[in-house]
Amino acid sequence: MNIPTLAAPAILLGRCNPYGAESGGPRRVMGGLHGPASAATPDAGLPENVAQGEWLCQQPAQVRVRMTCQCGHRGEVTSLCSWHEEITWGGERVAGGFRRVKKIVRVHGHLEEIQRRQAGACIRCLYPGNYASWYHDLFALQGHLAALRDAGLWYSDVAEAVRRKIEGLVTAFDEGNASGTIHRCPMKLIAVS
Repeated sequence: MNIPTLAAPAILLGRCNPYGAESGGPRRVMGGLHGPASAATPDAGLPENVAQGEWLCQQPAQVRVRMTCQCGHRGEVTSLCSWHEEITWGGERVAGGFRRVKKIVRVHGHLEEIQRRQAGACIRCLYPGNYASWYHDLFALQGHLAALRDAGLWYSDVAEAVRRKIEGLVTAFDEGNASGTIHRCPMKLIAVS
């Protein structure tokens, strides 16, 4: 008699995609505060995928999640790996020499790492309203001020005007923090089907 083998249903999620390498690149780095090329580090001698900001994970995805904050902001659904085993190599001294030893260790996946390290604050709560554009303005002004310094124009009237604009933006951020408009709202990774 031929008895069929029963198996639990499974969903193939593909490869872990924490930073967009599997879906065309990091389009929404820091909750959309930065655009597609914002994580790129050209001319840094890094592998091509890392230089483009597409940090690759070889592990299979085990869960689909969405980041949410208590204020109701929600991120896109992404597939992540969880706990898995990794091969590491070490050495031990044997009979006056060294021998290479293979060891298998259990490590955190991207689900645990993102929840532990990168979900400390909702970007939309940190940069509400005009604060996101002011953040970009602040970086542009700092870059302009650095270029003036490099050109030997640190004490010029132009540099002084740039410093005043920077101080105005910093004051606006300080006021936003003091009033509670800017607040630190932790994110949670919520499993989705």
